[in-house]
Amino acid sequence: MSNSLPARVRALRERLVALDRLGANVEETGLLEDLRLDLSPPASELNRALAQRALLMGSGIETPEPPTLETARKRAAALLERFTTERKAATLKKGTGWANLLKETKAASADVSVSVMRTWKGYRQTVFTGEAPALVKGRIAFTPANSAAYTTYEQLHQTFRSEFEKLPADKAAIERVKALAARLTETAKEFDFDVPADVKRYLEAIQSGGAKLDLLTDAVLKWLRENDAFDNYRIVPRSPDGSR
Repeated sequence: MSNSLPARVRALRERLVALDRLGANVEETGLLEDLRLDLSPPASELNRALAQRALLMGSGIETPEPPTLETARKRAAALLERFTTERKAATLKKGTGWANLLKETKAASADVSVSVMRTWKGYRQTVFTGEAPALVKGRIAFTPANSAAYTTYEQLHQTFRSEFEKLPADKAAIERVKALAARLTETAKEFDFDVPADVKRYLEAIQSGGAKLDLLTDAVLKWLRENDAFDNYRIVPRSPDGSR
């Protein structure tokens, strides 16, 4: 029994050392977990912003990279290099590096998001350069053909405009915008801007609630007959209060 005592003491000592190391590892793991929890929210936000930027870039929409992104990238690389040498929480917390990483990650996330939104809204003027419906309305005569084209144009433009009130969810949303722009361009080609001034004034008055007889000039009558639109209009008297 006495001969086995040194061996037992040695085994006990090794067990105690192992337990001590295990305790230290548990404590270190807890400290690293705390740091992970600190970094997780800003890192997740940055990843989302970068995913949105990648979506635009992948569809050929150039989106500027803000300088703050490179700053955060260099900070993370420096801390990773130090941590690779000594994998302890204290390595990351040493100095102001960790605090600066959190701050710079948040700044990069915000700036990337702003860049993405600005680029997406600017893309609206790139993918379709046609006029707004209100401007078109002031330039065309509302002939039957123009009226039909305008109704389609206005509906398409409203849908097109609403697509830019939020960021696209996926590539399909960007392709949908491109398709709407193409349809708007084709519809705009249907507008006939070449009508006599008298006709334009007459048709605008009709659209606004009714035209006075003095607007029904010889030029207007001629145009109505030539365009088979003469029978589309009737003279309707107004009541004394101005209503029909």
